Amino acid sequence: MQDTLFILVQRLLKSNQIPFDKDELAFQIQSHPSYPSLHAITGVLDHFNIENVAADVPANKETLVQLPDCFLAQINTEKGKDLVIVDRKKQDYVVYNSENKKQKHTEQEFIEKFTGIIVAVEKTEESLQPEKKSNFAKFLAIGLLIGLTGFTLYQNTINLYTLAYLVLSVVGIITSVAIVKQELGLKTSIGNAFCSGADDKKDCDAVLTSKGAEIIKGYKLSDLSVLYFSGLTLLTLAQIANPAISYTISLLAIPVTLYSIYYQYAIVKKWCMLCLSIVGVLWLQAAVPLITNTYITTFVPTSFVAFGIVASLTWLAWYFIKPLVAEVTELRKEKIESVKFKRNFTLLNSLLHKSPQLYTQIENSQEIVFGNPNSALELTIVTNPFCGHCKPVHEHIDEILHRYANNVRIKIRFNINTENKDGDAVKITSRLIEIYHNEGSEACLKAMDAIYGGEKPAKWLETYGTCTQQEVYIAELEREKEWCTNNAINFTPEILVNGRSFPKEYNRTDLILFIEDLEESSQGLVKVQ
Repeated sequence: MQDTLFILVQRLLKSNQIPFDKDELAFQIQSHPSYPSLHAITGVLDHFNIENVAADVPANKETLVQLPDCFLAQINTEKGKDLVIVDRKKQDYVVYNSENKKQKHTEQEFIEKFTGIIVAVEKTEESLQPEKKSNFAKFLAIGLLIGLTGFTLYQNTINLYTLAYLVLSVVGIITSVAIVKQELGLKTSIGNAFCSGADDKKDCDAVLTSKGAEIIKGYKLSDLSVLYFSGLTLLTLAQIANPAISYTISLLAIPVTLYSIYYQYAIVKKWCMLCLSIVGVLWLQAAVPLITNTYITTFVPTSFVAFGIVASLTWLAWYFIKPLVAEVTELRKEKIESVKFKRNFTLLNSLLHKSPQLYTQIENSQEIVFGNPNSALELTIVTNPFCGHCKPVHEHIDEILHRYANNVRIKIRFNINTENKDGDAVKITSRLIEIYHNEGSEACLKAMDAIYGGEKPAKWLETYGTCTQQEVYIAELEREKEWCTNNAINFTPEILVNGRSFPKEYNRTDLILFIEDLEESSQGLVKVQ
């Protein structure tokens, strides 16, 4: 579902040529706990690893010169403060609001409206590239449909009026689907173009949600519109050589258009531009039989049988599809609310503090520590390279380090049985600790990525070798194992946040969502070490 913040952020990223996944962007914005605040925008940009800055700057010419050509800004409007996208064009400033309406200002005019609050982004190599979805099957189906339709039209000599009639039917389907989506709260490009900027005279939602919009119990005008145009398209193709029955149906639909206009004008007293578009399509289609003087003049059983089959098929298809669409839409809304609730830091913090705090310091420890050693936020990761569940946790730790290396201190604590000193587990973990002390954290992290990424132990040992100071680092593994035993940590992986177990109510991959909040709450906190 598109909304004002999504429209703004989408334009901001497009203008700065930053790739993004449209659906994921919309979901992340709406499920952010700070939605619809400015913090939701910066939080989502951080989520996609997009370099950004939010600041309150002086509203003057000197400052504007230093800002990028396109940025998000807060301005004063007649309705109060509003967020807009600002696109600088030489000396002019083009402002796009959340309804995609633009207004041009001179530099001085913009400064007078500008509050000084901005969000700017920058395209970098680190910006997350959206995963490309394979659309081969979809394009194949569309191509096949167009090809078969074209072949049908080619095989049957048709005039321009019939072709125009068929095109209008397809336009009717597209507009009808847009109306259904509008009713379900799913914004579309067509809906935004026709229904944005509701005023005293124009309000699509008021018309579509009114009582009169339901003609038959359970079926609104939008449903009938989808059924009508879908069936009409199929019927016209089936009777392409003699579309008299389709033309006649178009004439019979005229009373419905008159009812729609009367209802909007006299009852609701609002206009739905999408509905009026459907009326326009119906009138244009009705003009075709009037111009060509083509109607049903004799009873042809096969034509009426074809009409009955098409009508039944379209109704049955919509009977099953409409509930599924409504259910998926509702589930998406519930998912957004669920994730938004789950990302509430107050809730996580409350659950976190219900867990007993463990003494995490190991005397004479030489364990691996990544990130900022002086950070107030400490994550202790109890892990094992041969634990299947530890692999996704390691990937998650990689991501945390990539985005928040300066905000967190991460201790890697191995829970390894050291009795078999010739076992792969002991050889690899002791070597990892040695690499950390001899070659640094980057080399160690690279080696960990390899083994946690699924590289075979023999291949790994061939690449990185075995530990040269085995006694020293096996002793470290024994200290780490003893600590795990003493604290009843018998399974891996385990994540401790400042000594407290990360709540089981959350997925471990949710941890990254709270790093900044956890660090802020850890400032000045006296932790048990």
